[in-house]
Order: sequence, then C-alpha cells, then structure tokens
Amino acid sequence: MYELLGWALLAGVLNALAGGGLFLTLPALLATGVPSTGAVATASVASWPGYASAFWGMRRQLGSGPWLALTGIGLAGGGLGALALVQFHADSFNYLVPWLLLAVSLLYARQLLSRSGFEGPLRMKRRAWPLLLGGAFYGGFFGGGLGVLLMALTGQLRMGSNLQQHAIKLYLSMLASGATIAVYSLSGLVHWRACLALALGYLVGGKLGARLLVWIKPRLLAWAIVLFGIGLSGYYFVRFYG
Repeated sequence: MYELLGWALLAGVLNALAGGGLFLTLPALLATGVPSTGAVATASVASWPGYASAFWGMRRQLGSGPWLALTGIGLAGGGLGALALVQFHADSFNYLVPWLLLAVSLLYARQLLSRSGFEGPLRMKRRAWPLLLGGAFYGGFFGGGLGVLLMALTGQLRMGSNLQQHAIKLYLSMLASGATIAVYSLSGLVHWRACLALALGYLVGGKLGARLLVWIKPRLLAWAIVLFGIGLSGYYFVRFYG
C-alpha cells in the first residue's frame, strides 16, 4: 500500500500540472493483480480528492465564467462514461487500454507541436459543448490522460487564458471523477483498500501541484508525460496483444 501511496502522490502533482496521473496509478494497480476495469474504477474514484484540492487552489481563475454549463457537462459526461465502462468485461477492456493511452498522448503531442496560440476569451462556444462533453465522458470511461485531453480541447477552442484552461481542466476532471463514485461504488468494481491509499496520495499531490502550477511552465512536463504515455502504451500493446 505504501507503493500505491507514493505513486498517487506523484500522480496528484501531475494531474494538477498537466494531467496524466492515471499513467502512473493504473500500472501500479494492475501490478497488484487488480483487473483492468477495477483498476480504472478504483483510480477514478480515488482521484476525486486530488482534483478537488487542486481546483480549490485555482477556482478564482474562472471568476464569473460559465459555471452552470461546465457543471452540467462534467457531471453528465462523467456519469455516462462510468456507465459505459461497467458494461465491459475486464478481458475485453484490456485491448482498449493501449489504444486509449496512445491516442491521448498523440493528441497532446499534436497540440504541443502547433505554433498557433491557444488563448482567447473565457466563454462557451457552440462547438465547445459536444467536445467538452466527450472529454468528460472519456474521463468517466477511462480517465487516463484526461487532463491532457481537456487541455488539448480547451486549447483548440481557445477557451480562456492558459491558467483558466487549467482551471477548466481541473473543474471538469473533478466533476467527471465525482460522477463516477456512485456508479462504480454500486457496480462493485472499486477496490476500497487500494482506493483509500490512492486517495490520500492524490489529495496531498493535488494540493502541492496547484501551488506549483502558478510558478512553473508545464511544457517540459507535458512532453515528459507524452513520451511516458507512448512508452506505456507500447508496454501494454506487448502485454495484452503479445
């Protein structure tokens, strides 16, 4: 359990800074013998305190922004995604894991390579609704690289400043993770002993990451997460397809 606590602490910091915390906790859970669907459910429920503590440190960035729209999108998307995961058998879901990790990593790499700006006014554009809803759905369904995906989406939408995009990422992640708690708890997928260890690590790491966020530029960290995500997807391609 101490190893899970350590990985969750680092994952909480990563989630607050750039996203990708599940890239660390998912393999840690799988290494303990937890089935893939149970690992995703456990990590998702455990990540909520970290997202909440990180967002609390960033909440003023949103000011009088589109709170109601973001709240509905986060809760609806996260809940629907969790319901979709419950329908999968662990053995079948195993084959999706490397593809999901690879897709999110490459999407974020594409944004990092772009030379165009990614900032703009903080408002809900018409095309933002389905994109952010899809992002929240992904958060409830899998969640690996959710912060990466949401930063990519808000950047493409030019939705606010960089710090405001981080705040949106954390708020939607917190809501999507919160929406999964009831679904996954009732489904019996959550391994609660591991979940408690992860939650403590996420909580402390999220608070630390939120403090670091206003002082450092996360671009290098984002590239490190991209490379780690691609490498991890390769590992799971070998593991599940080899």
